[in-house]
Amino acid sequence: MCGINGFTFKDESLIRKFSDLTNQRGPDYTGFYLDDNISLSHNRLSILDTLSRSNQPYVYKNLILCFNGEIYNYKELSNFLIQKGYQIDTSSDTEIIIKLFHLENIKSFKKLSGIFSISIYDKIEKKLYLVRDLIGVKNLYYLHQSQKLYFSSLIEPLKKVLINKELNQNACNNYFNFNRNDGDETFFKNIFQLKPGELLIFADKIIEKKQLLDYDFNINTNIKDKDIRTKIEKIVKNQFISDVPVALSLSGGVDSNLLRDILSKNTNFSSYSVFFEIKKSKDYFNHDFYFAKKICKETNINLNEISCSYKDFQDSIEEVNEILEEPSGNPNSIINHILSKNISEKVIFTGDGGDEIFGGYDRYKSMYVISLLKKLNLHNLLFFNKSKNFERLRFKNSNDFFLSFGEQNIFKDVQNYYLNFDKIDNKRVEKNLNFSNSYNSPRLNNLMFRDLETWVVNDICLRNDKIYSNKGIEARVPFLDKEIINNFLMYPEYKKYGLYFENKKLLKSIFQRDKSFLKKKYGFNPPFASWLKEEMFSFAKQILSKNYYDSSHLIDLNNVCKLLEIHKERYFNPYLIWNIMNFQIFLKQNNF
Repeated sequence: MCGINGFTFKDESLIRKFSDLTNQRGPDYTGFYLDDNISLSHNRLSILDTLSRSNQPYVYKNLILCFNGEIYNYKELSNFLIQKGYQIDTSSDTEIIIKLFHLENIKSFKKLSGIFSISIYDKIEKKLYLVRDLIGVKNLYYLHQSQKLYFSSLIEPLKKVLINKELNQNACNNYFNFNRNDGDETFFKNIFQLKPGELLIFADKIIEKKQLLDYDFNINTNIKDKDIRTKIEKIVKNQFISDVPVALSLSGGVDSNLLRDILSKNTNFSSYSVFFEIKKSKDYFNHDFYFAKKICKETNINLNEISCSYKDFQDSIEEVNEILEEPSGNPNSIINHILSKNISEKVIFTGDGGDEIFGGYDRYKSMYVISLLKKLNLHNLLFFNKSKNFERLRFKNSNDFFLSFGEQNIFKDVQNYYLNFDKIDNKRVEKNLNFSNSYNSPRLNNLMFRDLETWVVNDICLRNDKIYSNKGIEARVPFLDKEIINNFLMYPEYKKYGLYFENKKLLKSIFQRDKSFLKKKYGFNPPFASWLKEEMFSFAKQILSKNYYDSSHLIDLNNVCKLLEIHKERYFNPYLIWNIMNFQIFLKQNNF
């Protein structure tokens, strides 16, 4: 995890200001490169080859590289370069990236397996290249202003040079529909993020962008279970490259326990799990923790137990908003933050992505079941028509399902609270719901693919990158390796769920000898809804008041407070309240 910054003119004072704002991402070393046409900075978090020889910006002939991330196949690529006559002087992936680019130009990026945001400047051709990894694990933002290009790992440096700071209504539209901002726009008008797999070339004051990286689904349905296990283990182990200690975020689920099993056979690591402080009668939220504790005891693994209370939530929410730079509709961001403050290692592995690839959510299963019923023309049976949950399963296509059943779409009545809602082009919502048809996949897998392109990128990956990097920690997500996605995202649905419609049946069956995971998925979610009814009620009311920040030009705060009162008496959309609380904090922090 590092911080990279740059712009297409020379200004030492400004590039140092940029670097200061991203320094927490790479506290081990800060380097600069300047000439008449470029200013670059790099904040290094040393993971591989911690010696100074791998510091950045890294110069090779006419090329200057600033890179954030990890390249997992760098040893293989190193051997390839040696065969091509290149001398390799370090044991880092940094040198491999720049020399491979020297050999193959932009085609070289397609050979990289890993998580990355990369900038390469060619001082002869006066061209700047920016590229982001296929999954979008590493963020990269840019601003094109006054014929100059600025870029950074964070939004904050770009805000400092933004001529007119305006709230982007399109981002608000996404946020209040999907609980996050999808696409390449940010909440700050004219500041954009590079999309996953996208390449940007800047030359002669002109931006050229194209989708350079893409998936290459390779579905082998005849592969035996033991061979699937071997394949997954090999892919995961490729990410165990580090010259510094590593940690694991552990729950009771299949994904993190699979990582625990593989890690324990290949490297030393520390494990961490979160315990929620809540009344015994509501201890449902700690099922994952208790199971993780049990497994660690049985396997002689030290578990670092991290407690989380409602007070931690209250004390963290404003700081987390600052770190994320944009409002977050997911309370799990607070959990990431609390973990990051308690981890002493530089690298942490998480099980994120397993649910989206192998089918871990009930909404996926519901879609699969109802689609089978429709194929058999059984969906109009009286039994199903009377089912209280059936109405929301009446969909014509994957888009309809996403709108009616998707857990992200919880803001159906948000128009009552966001005053500018009707001023926004809602066609953008329909556009954002368009599924990729390029792979001719079944409907459920289409939904999973959409989640990968949206939810995973703009919630999971964003949280991991920004929150952990704020404490100088690199988050790795083995289940979001492109090879796992290529092999298993489009795997047949009946193989993912089996005869009895079991979530993640495929993953469970291939690791059946290892029973150390919870049979029922509880989810690693904080008891925010419960806290909001009692312990956090007054705090939430304060945040949503004009005394905290008068956002009455954008939010009907009186109506929101009424919603809060309703929730106190009975459960009523607490995540809408959380969503608006974070939006209110964001507005105050940016004086919108």
